[in-house]
Amino acid sequence: MPPHRRRASLRRMEMHQVRYFLAVSEAHSFTRAAERCHVSQPTLTAAIKKLEVELGGPLLLRDRGGAKLTPLGRLVLPRLQRIDDESRSVALIAENHRRLKQVPLRVGVLCTIGPARLSGYLAAFRAVAPGVEVELQVGTRDKVLRHLEEAEVDLVITHAAAPTPDWCVVTPLYDERYLVVLPPGHRLAAQDTVRLAELSDEPYIDRLSCEMREEVGALCTSRKVALYASYRTEREEWVQSLVAAGVGFAFMPEHSLLPGAATARPLVEPSLQRTVSLLRSGDRTAPPVAKLFWRTLLESAGRPRPGT
Repeated sequence: MPPHRRRASLRRMEMHQVRYFLAVSEAHSFTRAAERCHVSQPTLTAAIKKLEVELGGPLLLRDRGGAKLTPLGRLVLPRLQRIDDESRSVALIAENHRRLKQVPLRVGVLCTIGPARLSGYLAAFRAVAPGVEVELQVGTRDKVLRHLEEAEVDLVITHAAAPTPDWCVVTPLYDERYLVVLPPGHRLAAQDTVRLAELSDEPYIDRLSCEMREEVGALCTSRKVALYASYRTEREEWVQSLVAAGVGFAFMPEHSLLPGAATARPLVEPSLQRTVSLLRSGDRTAPPVAKLFWRTLLESAGRPRPGT
């Protein structure tokens, strides 16, 4: 058969023909193969004959010992087996996706959002969809938004007070206060709250990754509060460790604190807070698993559920 006709024949080959042939090659019997495939023997035989016509030669021979492979049958058997394996694998992936089993979900998370509160929401989602494989990609706000735009993540959890691109759909998740995290034995630790003015000239740890850093700086300037940055770092765990070592104080969101890591008091006069939000792209339809994640987190946070 000329190559171009052989390629056309392969395009006409159907998966049930392949599976009937594989069943006969395994059972060495047309009768037993038909029983395994839950079809009549004439139906199975006709399908295999059609496959033989398309491949240009007999694949099976019948004798007293049962059905045996011809030289062509032995040649194509491993290749047809791989085709069948791939077809079943694709079907399994589709079925798992439909049932939310072994389905990947990629979530971008702002690096300054601590796990203290968010982990509870993630545990609630795990209870609803235990088969979903969640990958958390932690990064700066610009990075996680870029990944969302490029479809490298399905959803983003971030602070959305800053201007958000028009293509983003934003829903608030929870609010959290900013606290003053104090070194051990600090004079302000005896108070229930700390006023911003009381921090003037106090050494502090500058959180370079803080998305409200410029806002806090402008607030201190407007109120003539002078701060001396004894250390600057982008790493949240380093901030808390340096405070615990007595190097200085820090401003931190309340749910970013590690349990028992430091003494913290709410900042007042003025108070500061941020809103942690869920974001998705409005330019494409969210996959079912992302919609379920969205609904579950909003329910866990006690928020209303706008459409996803």
